[in-house]
Amino acid sequence: MQQSFSKRVVTLQDMSSLKELFMNYELKAFGERQTSEEEIHEMVESIPETDRIGLWHNGELAALSILTEKDHRLPSLILANPNEHMGHYINEMVKELVSSAIEKKMKSENKTIILSANLEVEKKTFEQCGFTATRFWFQMKKDLEDLTITSIPSSYQITIFNPDTETHCLHELFEEVFSDHFDYHPTELDEFKKRFLRPSFDPTLWYLLKEGDNLIGFILCSVNEETRMGEVSHLGIKRNLRRMGLAHHLLYYAFGKLKERGMKSAALSVDSDSYTDATIVYQKAGMYVYRGFTRYDLNV
Repeated sequence: MQQSFSKRVVTLQDMSSLKELFMNYELKAFGERQTSEEEIHEMVESIPETDRIGLWHNGELAALSILTEKDHRLPSLILANPNEHMGHYINEMVKELVSSAIEKKMKSENKTIILSANLEVEKKTFEQCGFTATRFWFQMKKDLEDLTITSIPSSYQITIFNPDTETHCLHELFEEVFSDHFDYHPTELDEFKKRFLRPSFDPTLWYLLKEGDNLIGFILCSVNEETRMGEVSHLGIKRNLRRMGLAHHLLYYAFGKLKERGMKSAALSVDSDSYTDATIVYQKAGMYVYRGFTRYDLNV
């Protein structure tokens, strides 16, 4: 039987097909649904048309490529239906990413496409396309149903982030905390503020750890109402105060707040070679590794 392939920009009119593609992939890769309809909607609306391309196979959406830009890095996504044609789908979508990346490339500037691989066929195909494995990450989870709340020492307090008055000091600490992490690149204040424009941003889920008037730590969270999974996107403690148990207190505070919001679990991603031994910190807080993924880079 002759097979038909075509590519075009994905739009909000393709939502039902996009939801099915995400569902098929995530059930295969993770054993559960992780991306909500709202998140897919936000992705389609926020990405320029030339950077969101779908591959149709016999009239069905078979794969998706998404390209975003962050300084010289191009954090990207290739999502392909996990069937016998998956390798072919990925090959086709890599062509789309490289084409988009070249258009963004300045004459004297290198760009690096960054992808994540969860399945062996993805790893094999990315490597065949010239990508190099650069880092292995864990996704860790905490079940919240039987959560036991712990209290922080009286010399510290945790407050809700106020974007109107605390953005500058949070940005400064954010940059200090992550300056010794893998692939760190400085972020200007205006770039940091773009986080506030995301539909998922909720300042009441960003918590600041203080000693007196001094900001010494933070934990930034979001919730997924459809999957009932809360996400910890960033956790940081001032460098000279690390290894004092403060991250543990912040985690448990956030876990309690996520549970109050109806979340059944909390998840985060962590570099398996973290300089700060973050994996151990999370394990002590009752989190467990439930999957891993590999970062792949391609310089263009």
